[in-house]
Amino acid sequence: MALILPFDGKAPKIAKSVFLAPTAVIVGNVEICENASVWFGAVIRGDHPEHQIFIGAGTSVQENAVVHVGKSAPTLVGEHVTVGHGAKFESCSIGDRSIIGMNTIILNDATVGSECVIAANSVILEGATIPDKSLVAGVPGTIRKTIEGSSAEWMKDGGQHYVKLSRAYIDEGIGTEVMICELCGGPVLERHCKIICQICGYQRDCSDP
Repeated sequence: MALILPFDGKAPKIAKSVFLAPTAVIVGNVEICENASVWFGAVIRGDHPEHQIFIGAGTSVQENAVVHVGKSAPTLVGEHVTVGHGAKFESCSIGDRSIIGMNTIILNDATVGSECVIAANSVILEGATIPDKSLVAGVPGTIRKTIEGSSAEWMKDGGQHYVKLSRAYIDEGIGTEVMICELCGGPVLERHCKIICQICGYQRDCSDP
């Protein structure tokens, strides 16, 4: 089961339809919207006292990615974003339907527009602004071209593959959708034959209907 932990009095808010792989870790002030997926070994750590991590609907956070938040700004990830394996970023914003390539690093206060592709192993520097529909590559990342034509149309599919794949994993009994508290709607965990809400503290026995 994924590890979902409150921190500093704030618990993650995770939509019921979110897929969590068994080794995913979500901590603190994090909100994850409908049909998103968090894959094996990914860590989303919202431990700043003021700023939140927000993950939009349909976004996939893939294996060993690290999403953090610092003192300068919240971390905002739009809808249907693909966060590739091993990517790392904090206190930045990423627009809808963008693809963040494997092992990419995005530094604080950077802004990545919608429908961008950030190539694998790129580094987006602190405070950089990447316009919509940009292809970026390199260290530091530079804009190589504007995404147009059939490539732009392909981007509009917005990672639907991972939404479908997460449902297939659930059908196989791997990972889980989030259990929701019947009182407050917060995420709950199963511990020692108890169902425990991470927000309001409500508890019931696992055997209760």
